[in-house]
Amino acid sequence: MRHQWLMCIGLSLLAACVTSPPQSKPEFLDDAWRRYQQAYLHEDGYVLDRTRNGGEVTSEGQAYALLRAAWSGDAATFERVLVWTDTHLRRRDGMLSWRWTPERGGRVLDVNSATDADADLAFALIVAAVRFERPDYLVRAREGLRAIRTLTRVEVPGGWFPSAGNWATGERVVNLSYFTPYAYPYFDVIDPEGGWLDVIPAGYRLLDEAFQSPRRLPPDFTTVGLEGALAPPTNPELRRTFSFDAVRTYWRVALDCRLHGRERACHHPGNEGLIGILRRDNRLVTEYDLEGTRLTERESLTFYACVLPMLAAQAPDLAEGIRQTKLSLGTLAPVMRRRDRYFDLNWIWFGLALADDVIPAHTPTVADLRALSRPG
Repeated sequence: MRHQWLMCIGLSLLAACVTSPPQSKPEFLDDAWRRYQQAYLHEDGYVLDRTRNGGEVTSEGQAYALLRAAWSGDAATFERVLVWTDTHLRRRDGMLSWRWTPERGGRVLDVNSATDADADLAFALIVAAVRFERPDYLVRAREGLRAIRTLTRVEVPGGWFPSAGNWATGERVVNLSYFTPYAYPYFDVIDPEGGWLDVIPAGYRLLDEAFQSPRRLPPDFTTVGLEGALAPPTNPELRRTFSFDAVRTYWRVALDCRLHGRERACHHPGNEGLIGILRRDNRLVTEYDLEGTRLTERESLTFYACVLPMLAAQAPDLAEGIRQTKLSLGTLAPVMRRRDRYFDLNWIWFGLALADDVIPAHTPTVADLRALSRPG
């Protein structure tokens, strides 16, 4: 059979493989979302990442919950998470403070923004606005988009590109996994003065630069010069290797392919480096130098989930191998019981939902958004 879940029961992620009727992929994802909420989503509306100092909240985690709620059609959870996020993390400029703790009644630990969370929030608001018939969400999305393009903007050849946050414009620090090309046509509809369509070719040019020989992998963080050249950041706390940030780039580009059929997304030459590494080693580890040399022996399910949609299109044999091993129900069942795997469980869901076209099926079209945005 094509997928491991056709061999396993899915109504309970805790069950072993038995002869019960198979569970459909949408049911698996719905069940995973319910279990995630029970383990990580506080009744007030915040996602608790217990791997951070015993328990912290990040703008990233809030944005992930909003995306999953929007794609799952869970309007009540979406509203609850959004209200908490805007109440506790929203800055005056419309972006989000990235780090909060529930200690001492709750307080922001770092007021600076992380552009991936702000972009994911805006896209979640757009999906929810159409799916839940809430055009008021577009007002909030527009506010955040204007803040991104005015407060994180760095000029690059042919357009502009969002820096990693409000703190990053001075050194022109960018994170290529914050590049969300699939979202920019939507952003252009509700913020037409933002030049969002210019970010698409500018971002792909930066990706092309990131994969210039001998580099086979993109870095987590980099700086971009006025002529588009990439260089390591001076801040030693910003990873210059390929790790948990950069691996998300493959998922974001794959979503651009699925939603818009963009040639540069569907057949990006940079994918060959990772495919070659996977064929060479028959696994992925959590850190490499940019030439593809392993810097650790540790593995993470996040890595397999992030690259699964790309592999399904370009190396289906590798995708099938990952399905049958790393992302089989037998592997996922014990992970779903854990309360300290917040990041993995999000990206497992995103990876499977995109590879199986659940996300594209539940994402409104740009035409749908235009219709909702049209006055009257």
